[in-house]
Amino acid sequence: MKLKRIVATAVLSAVAGLVVAGNTYAQEFKARNIRFGHGMADNHPAGLAAKAFSAEVLKETGGKTKISVIANQALGPDPQMLGALQGGVQEFYTGSVLAMLGQVKELGFQDVPFLFESEAEAHVVFDGAVGDYLNNKLSAVGIHVLGWWENGFRHITNSRRPVNTLADIEGLKLRTQPNPLTLDAFKALGANASPLAWSELFVALETRAFDGQENPIVLMNTQRFYEVQKYMTLSGHVYSPLVFAVSKKFWDGLSSEEQAIMTAAAKKVTAYQRDLTASEVDVALQNMEKNGMQVTRFSDADLQKIRDLVPPAIAPHLEKIGPEFMTLLRNEIATARANKKS
Repeated sequence: MKLKRIVATAVLSAVAGLVVAGNTYAQEFKARNIRFGHGMADNHPAGLAAKAFSAEVLKETGGKTKISVIANQALGPDPQMLGALQGGVQEFYTGSVLAMLGQVKELGFQDVPFLFESEAEAHVVFDGAVGDYLNNKLSAVGIHVLGWWENGFRHITNSRRPVNTLADIEGLKLRTQPNPLTLDAFKALGANASPLAWSELFVALETRAFDGQENPIVLMNTQRFYEVQKYMTLSGHVYSPLVFAVSKKFWDGLSSEEQAIMTAAAKKVTAYQRDLTASEVDVALQNMEKNGMQVTRFSDADLQKIRDLVPPAIAPHLEKIGPEFMTLLRNEIATARANKKS
């Protein structure tokens, strides 16, 4: 009987210890109300993934960490949100990081035409040594990267005429991202290229202040560009990623358990976001055609002319990005292609 009492007491003590440990673990999570800002529509794959991340973190922290997802640049344009991220005023963000070009020169590579052959190839590169390099650079300026999401290959649209050949680009006033490399690439093709804030683009296209622009298919569809653009050319000239990031100031203030939960959730949601974007491309293209968009492609001959014209125009920018980084990038792309074939 005495032995049984000793065993029973030991079991009860162990259970009590687990309960206390569990309560202590749960209490480590502070109640937090934080913000996740982005510039896409709520129904864009990035917007849906942001909501999925919020739900996953809420569940895993026992309802303590509440992340409000705020879409359509309601927190400000991308440069403003990135500045808020660096200052710790905004906690999470997804979107372009080209506004950081002045602080991380290597980011300029994102607009180098015809680097990647497929989304899968780009994923391998961003998830490998290139991604690690960029993540470290961004961390040094106050942005902790949780993943690289899919925006997709960029294509050209306009409201003036079908663009079937290189000559058709001549004179078109095109909005591009504020990257000097992109501007010079399109100017080399004969376009009148100018940067413009994303928040002003739809109205600029609607009023014909700009003839056209270049963006990924899913983004154009969720922003209803088919209402103000008539012609699309499937040029696929640049692969465009989205960074998924958190303020380093905020991140460094989290417990190790919170960081582990968010890291695991980010990995899961990154895979979800990429798969969702891939599944949406054909649907988005069909919807734009249904709404009157006329879709064409360059011939192989004209595509080759573009490939020949662009490199001399962007060569000075590649020097600014840095030969060492560009060598790393091209080596990683070559390795990804070799592994795919083997």
